Amino acid sequence: MQIKYRCMISVMSLAMLASCSNEKYVKNITTSNLAPKTTCTWDTSVPLSYEERRLETPLPYSGINVVGNNSAPLATRIINGTGFEDFTPAFKASLCAEDGTTTLSNFKQAMETVNRSGEQLWRAAVDRAQNKRVRKPSETLPSSEDRMLYWTRVQMTKALRQWNPHFALTLKQKEQLQWAFEKSSRGQNDINLPKGTTANGKVYRRMIISGFDVFTLGTPGEVNMGLRNGNPTGAIALALDGKEFTLSDGSILHIESYILPVSYDPFRKGMQEDTLGPWFKKGPQRVDASITMSQGASNIFWLEQYNGRYHGTYPGNDGMIYCQSNSLPKDVLAVGTQISVDAEPITHIGSGCNIVVQEDWYRSNTSSQWIKDSPPQFTKASLPYKKILESQTQRGIVRPIGATSEGTEGFDVTWHTNYTYFPDCSVYSTINQAWHGVVNKMPDLSTVKDPDPTWCARRGGGGDYLSNESGYRNTLLRDVMGLNIPAGHVHVPVMNYYYDGTVINGGGTRDDNSITDTRYESYRTAIIGQSINLLKVIGESLIQ
Repeated sequence: MQIKYRCMISVMSLAMLASCSNEKYVKNITTSNLAPKTTCTWDTSVPLSYEERRLETPLPYSGINVVGNNSAPLATRIINGTGFEDFTPAFKASLCAEDGTTTLSNFKQAMETVNRSGEQLWRAAVDRAQNKRVRKPSETLPSSEDRMLYWTRVQMTKALRQWNPHFALTLKQKEQLQWAFEKSSRGQNDINLPKGTTANGKVYRRMIISGFDVFTLGTPGEVNMGLRNGNPTGAIALALDGKEFTLSDGSILHIESYILPVSYDPFRKGMQEDTLGPWFKKGPQRVDASITMSQGASNIFWLEQYNGRYHGTYPGNDGMIYCQSNSLPKDVLAVGTQISVDAEPITHIGSGCNIVVQEDWYRSNTSSQWIKDSPPQFTKASLPYKKILESQTQRGIVRPIGATSEGTEGFDVTWHTNYTYFPDCSVYSTINQAWHGVVNKMPDLSTVKDPDPTWCARRGGGGDYLSNESGYRNTLLRDVMGLNIPAGHVHVPVMNYYYDGTVINGGGTRDDNSITDTRYESYRTAIIGQSINLLKVIGESLIQ
């Protein structure tokens, strides 16, 4: 398989260059004497984004349930613990060197630098997760760590926001640079599905999976434990990007991964469709299975059946909320509306509880008017549920400390068939179609009931947050593009459990200042392992 890893920092000091630690990271570097220099500065008066304002926030470092006293910002601790502390300084040097000069002279060059730096960050995160990156002696966190990608990205968007080159950048161009960096640093430009067969004539089965950023990080500036949250689906994506597995018929399952943000605006702008769409089109690299993944409930995998066209009332990582309590699907908020004190004002026309899809992909303008069935109120997944449930994906997985499920290994798995709906789309009154409660085997099919066409969606099986939205958009795109492939959403178990001092949860000492412990790591290891088993079963279902 072609190696995609490279170091692409435009301007670096020798110290930064040495930090790449591997030949494959030091190709395509432009030295400072290859282009004329112009002046640049840093404008630290520029308001930071909501997410960037968390960069200086620490975990609790005094008081009850606190053993450690590390008052450094959580972001700094995660970044240093994974050896990613050189990325932001190198990025800043590529934009504006310490002597206040830059080789960049126009927007196009800036865009190239931003894209290269984002790609470099993504590849380094993947390499670390797959033990292909040389570890620094100072690294204290395991290779399975996912949090450094989020926090380093946020550090770098802050630097990009404060960059003040000599040439003028319009507001739109600045937004385009931020958008490009978001996409490239999430692996969304890195997807490259193989064609046809291997050199040995083995057939490729092509799969794309998505994970999510960390989330529920608390209010910027307020000391809180949510800051230390990780997301197992981010770890899964990093562990599996570019990975290949031999299936039972000798064919090769090739997996490509990308990460989605936990914020509504990027979805609204079509980030997910723009990432998947090219690979859903006809051609030799067309995807064979598209799986979205997120973190769900305790100790269980949910194989979601239904996704609903409705936003919930919980804010994204960026503080944005589109949907007020007790709002109807067709309710729209005016631009500038601020739902809560912590929420940022609405900036897009047609924002509300309704999920809006891009006209480029759906071929219909869904933001200017609400149409009940355009797009559909519910979408359905097309996963091989029976095969997954019968395959015992928990086999061989060491159960995490304090976890509970049937048997002695791994986690339970269920076909998650519940949803919530408005029987009358114009009246705020909802009804819940309950989950059947059966785990590790197929339920009585009479308990699985499709939504009625006259209803409106309130929640999919996985709720009304961005996990449901990613599943909705993935399966809607499958239908719009006319694909008959496995596509759906998998909620993996919650990972963010630390020792709390109770015997049932493994004892240990609770320390709200800790960024990891053995219990936390045992959950991540188990979730990654069982997820790989589950995805390989989906790969097996592609064999005709």
